[in-house]
Amino acid sequence: MHYISYMISIKYRVLIIALMTFVASSVYAIPYQVGDYKLDVTVRNSAMNLIPDSKVSFYRYDQSSFIAEARATGYKSVTKRIEIKPNQFIYKTEVVLPDLERKLYIIDHNHKILAAAYLRTEQFGFPGNEYGLTAYIPVEMWDAAPERVEVFDSFWGAPLKKTCLFEQIEGFHKVSLSITRKALKWSGSKIYVIFRTKDLPAPRAVARYLRQLDRLSTNPDCPPGSEEALTAYIYENFAADAAALEEPLPAVYERYHSARARFSELHRE
Repeated sequence: MHYISYMISIKYRVLIIALMTFVASSVYAIPYQVGDYKLDVTVRNSAMNLIPDSKVSFYRYDQSSFIAEARATGYKSVTKRIEIKPNQFIYKTEVVLPDLERKLYIIDHNHKILAAAYLRTEQFGFPGNEYGLTAYIPVEMWDAAPERVEVFDSFWGAPLKKTCLFEQIEGFHKVSLSITRKALKWSGSKIYVIFRTKDLPAPRAVARYLRQLDRLSTNPDCPPGSEEALTAYIYENFAADAAALEEPLPAVYERYHSARARFSELHRE
């Protein structure tokens, strides 16, 4: 009786493993059909992570080859030629998509280059539908907090940060940031990682953020959520400095400031 139960248990385990293998293979490779020929394509990024929203065009190039063209948001497209072999109707291939090229800068809130900090763009540890930026900044320069670092694009001047994790490694904070691949696509040619360091904010720099917020708030084509993200960034980092400026504040910032003040009043102990 124990033997029969043991054998049934093994059969269930084999069945589960087979199902998991089938599911995994269906995720890892996408089948494409051209006539009698079938091509299974796996699309990865530079860190060999799967790219979930990739698309592939598969077509006959000539009598002796096929073309597989892979593309995904926030990546360069790649075209791969596959040789047709006699009496072979199923083909498997892997395509690696390079990242879009951007000029990257790491600066402080006053828009000064942080020569003591540096950036790395290896995509290990980030999902394929995000673009990862890993910054290293000296511990004495930055009070570690997620609201005190942001990623900005050069086209809209909008905050892009999706995730932020940090840890201390010897004398540096390692800050792992990500943005969506869609944000990377529309970011313009430059991306800025901006740290709110321990230096005092310059009034000119704070006024610049507020003018940018004013432009975003009056532009109906700006990315969804960018106005709110920039408002929160200014409030969290420069609220007192913005209040001290001798110029009108953007209406969207005034509304946000009032809402936060009411919230604090209601929840005051």
